[in-house]
Amino acid sequence: MRLTCLLLAGALFAGIALTLPGCLRDECRSTLTYVRYEPVYVMPDDFRHTTVVAEAPRPLRKPGKLYVMGHYLLINEQKEGIHVFDNSDPNRPVPVVFWKIPGNVDMAMRGHYLYADQYVDLLALDVSDVYQPKIMCRTQEVFRLLGFTPGKGYRVGYQQTEITETLDCKDPNYGEEWYRCGDGAFAVKSGREAAFSPGAGGGALPAGIAGSFARFGQWDDYLYCVDNWNLHSFSTANPACPARLQSQNVGWNIETIFPWKNRLFIGSNTAVHIFRLDNPAAPTREATFQHVTGCDPVVCDEENAYVTLHAGTDCNNNSLNQLDVLDIRQLPQVTRTRTYPMTKPMGLSVAGNLLFLCDDGLKIFDKTNPKDLKQLSHVRGIKIYDAIALTPQHLLVIGNSGFFQYDTSDPRNPRLLSEIRVSR
Repeated sequence: MRLTCLLLAGALFAGIALTLPGCLRDECRSTLTYVRYEPVYVMPDDFRHTTVVAEAPRPLRKPGKLYVMGHYLLINEQKEGIHVFDNSDPNRPVPVVFWKIPGNVDMAMRGHYLYADQYVDLLALDVSDVYQPKIMCRTQEVFRLLGFTPGKGYRVGYQQTEITETLDCKDPNYGEEWYRCGDGAFAVKSGREAAFSPGAGGGALPAGIAGSFARFGQWDDYLYCVDNWNLHSFSTANPACPARLQSQNVGWNIETIFPWKNRLFIGSNTAVHIFRLDNPAAPTREATFQHVTGCDPVVCDEENAYVTLHAGTDCNNNSLNQLDVLDIRQLPQVTRTRTYPMTKPMGLSVAGNLLFLCDDGLKIFDKTNPKDLKQLSHVRGIKIYDAIALTPQHLLVIGNSGFFQYDTSDPRNPRLLSEIRVSR
């Protein structure tokens, strides 16, 4: 098979000239293995005319976001749905049910109402009976994904496959490391995994607790959601059907949202954006703190914001791995208090005088003096990327290794209470 695709990048391989009797010709050929990223499309009718199904508990295979609502623990199975556990006894979480929601990545709860994304739509479900979730409301076209192609539907991701091909030196893709072909993309395997990112997505009822990578946040009777570019505001005065209020552009590659007091702290690849909620129906930008390009979850306490940047991803092409402490006492002025070098920091959480950080496992710091954080302990051997500190004594973490729950009453010696390992 020959490919006639747009050349993106690479270096030209040297041709091999072979001298044969009576003639001179080029015979340069190379057999290479590629990772092919084929676009995946979903038609609107494929999900808008289906219901959310409660299934028997299933193994945790590809965990995503973590959420806590009362004694229930919710763990997203990326783009498939939500695992529900009864965490009344933290020593023994009991699997209850799996809510099958194709295309789901994020979630939030208010009372017994679940808010979940389904591809481009926002769903509101009544889960008062966890075994019979009911869709109460669907708001269409909230989140921007990867575009819509007539006849194919929404582009929702990419499927990886390997292909092996022999090219000669006259092929325009000969010797290239990256190239495109139509909607697809290809990357030569060269001793490392190829990286590719198509880009992108206190009221009357109590609200749950999300991790630092959440894209859904709640404040008072309002729900806020971010996609790659925009902040979307909803009123949950009627919690069964959030009313869409407005959408506003925040910037590029928006990643996370963290409500704090009457503000929203929004993390992007290049900045922390701070919005005031004096009028919660229409958040207003108060400040922006620029930083080097990097994946950027952010959490806050009374005086400081804590931001992690990590390298080795599509959102950070440099080698910086660090924790930034920002002084937010004099908003809209934001100043960096100190930068701490890290291994590859990701999600984080604060409670009391403690900072919990996912970095080469779990690290716990005394943050009494933000200018001089004191590392108290380091739990190694687990791959985690997000954390929720319910109290200074009770920590939940999630990652590629699975879910882990710790008693941190003695932060120098955290004690494992329970775990839910990923099933391969």
